[in-house]
Amino acid sequence: MSQPRKAMKSLGFQGCCLRCDAPDVSGLKRCEICISNHTNVRNRMVSSSPDDKLFQHVKELFSMLSEPHKYDHDTIHRNELVYQQELAASLSNKNEKIDINDIEKLFEKQKSSKRLLQDLGNKNPWKDNAPSPSIARMIGEETWSSEEKLDLLNYGSRTIPSKNIEKVDRSERVGEDLILSDRIQANVKNVRDSDEFVRMKQSERKKWKDVIEDIDEILDDN
Repeated sequence: MSQPRKAMKSLGFQGCCLRCDAPDVSGLKRCEICISNHTNVRNRMVSSSPDDKLFQHVKELFSMLSEPHKYDHDTIHRNELVYQQELAASLSNKNEKIDINDIEKLFEKQKSSKRLLQDLGNKNPWKDNAPSPSIARMIGEETWSSEEKLDLLNYGSRTIPSKNIEKVDRSERVGEDLILSDRIQANVKNVRDSDEFVRMKQSERKKWKDVIEDIDEILDDN
């Protein structure tokens, strides 16, 4: 008995491999021929007429072969389907015995790796306190190559687009009609003079817009 080939498993014929006496070696010519024949069978099943009684029976047997655990209640084929599951289980249980010496070696290897990391961490001159800004700058300059050097003067500054960005027309967006939103808010708050409330909101909004524009100018100058 050999391990089911991947191609046979994908076709649903892994049960054939479990019953095969071919050696468990990859690349056998025998396996290639078998895979080719079973591929033809699968293709014929797929292309067969639903009214073909012969292939109806073939498809039923194929379902049992590909998924025996779902049909092992069948009174006729039950013994064979259970046997196939036992064959598959016997292969999955063939795990190599673990030697206690191998486990101890693995633990020792992990311990040595952990000690190495701890030693590296203890040698770090900044493990307790961060480096000063001047030292950090020097480390950064040595880290990046000449091609990767950052423009430290403009680092973090606002990106200036290469093209003018057109203002979006929001006139048809009802949800962004600020005047309408202000009037709705006035009605919700039961404001007596809704017009005055709308003017006040517009004035506050304009002041906030002016502040943002001033900040933009400062950023552009820098």
